[in-house]
Amino acid sequence: MTLRESAPKVILGITGGIAAYKSAELARLLIKSGMDVIPIMTEWATRFLGPLTIETLCGHRAYIDTPTGHNAAEIEHISQMRRADVMVIAPLTANTLGKMANGLADNFLTTSYLAYQGPVLVAPAMNSAMLSHPATVRNLELLGKDGVQMVFGEAGELACKEVGAGRMAEPHLILEAITHLLAPKIEALRNRPILVSAGPTCEDLDPVRYLTNRSSGKMGLAVAQALHHAGAKVTLVHGPIAQKIPSGMEVISVRTAAEMATAVLNLQLSMDAIVMAAAVADYRPVYHEHKLKKGHFTGKLTLERTTDILAELGKNKPAHQHLIGFAAESQALVDNAKDKLTRKNLSLIFANPIDEKHSGFGVDVNQVLAIDKSGTITDLGKASKTEIAQKMVRLIAECFNQPHKT
Repeated sequence: MTLRESAPKVILGITGGIAAYKSAELARLLIKSGMDVIPIMTEWATRFLGPLTIETLCGHRAYIDTPTGHNAAEIEHISQMRRADVMVIAPLTANTLGKMANGLADNFLTTSYLAYQGPVLVAPAMNSAMLSHPATVRNLELLGKDGVQMVFGEAGELACKEVGAGRMAEPHLILEAITHLLAPKIEALRNRPILVSAGPTCEDLDPVRYLTNRSSGKMGLAVAQALHHAGAKVTLVHGPIAQKIPSGMEVISVRTAAEMATAVLNLQLSMDAIVMAAAVADYRPVYHEHKLKKGHFTGKLTLERTTDILAELGKNKPAHQHLIGFAAESQALVDNAKDKLTRKNLSLIFANPIDEKHSGFGVDVNQVLAIDKSGTITDLGKASKTEIAQKMVRLIAECFNQPHKT
């Protein structure tokens, strides 16, 4: 089997709206992610985006006309589409939406939609007034009842120069939604509410300066996204980070350790698991209302303890809940991680050496050991944080498959 044959197959339907130009970028991202993209265009779509462009990107003929049945290759292609893993229509115009909602099939795309038995994702794109029209609202509701997944863009300036809802979702958000649909679900995690914390906290010294750490938030975000893809209902609480926030989860943004403590502790009782991946400051400086001037500063800072969120969670952990922590250590990795696991009443801890080059803080690679309550150590190896996060999620799922002990 060739790589192309084993790649996830995506039917990419493109309809006739100005947002069709974004479909080329979506196709590029899908292919870059290792997917095999089969394009279908409506006749009006070809007036906004040349078929040659999409054919060159996808390496497949762009199917436009309804097949006659006289061409064996066309029959084979229909069969291939029925074996596709997901069907995506981006952009979805009001016209094609109406046809899909009411079972009309007058072109290759709408015929393929009715014949396709797999998951379908659409990205509506139209004028704000059209999107809010009762007929459009009704058609979207009908599609939703049929099981069609939808991803909407943020409000903003439209091609008609009006400002409002109706823009097509950005290609990277559609890619995330497709990845989520294709990702295998873990039954033990399905629909479980799980909180993940990520990133650093910033502790203000004066109106200009603050203390923080080197956490980029990449590991926590990767865990949150992997849990989401596995089927969990994720709440992400993150400190100041520059990374793109994954879609499909509730997001709470905080700045300080105190704010993170409030957010996490307020949600504790509603969660089946909490994964504390954030690098929360252990100390904060006493705040100075005015900027510290060099001429008046002694060079000494007065620090005070912040709330130990993980310890507080461990003290008040409900019987049904699993608490997962992280230990970033520069020495005695296993001993320090085991000590933290016991002291803070954790179900599982992930330990990583911060003295290893090219892994840990601020990079895309991590090296991790997992240690459970029985003392069993699992080496997750050194890999991208995305791969490590997937391994972590499988271990978190195993916590729910074992007899629970508080």
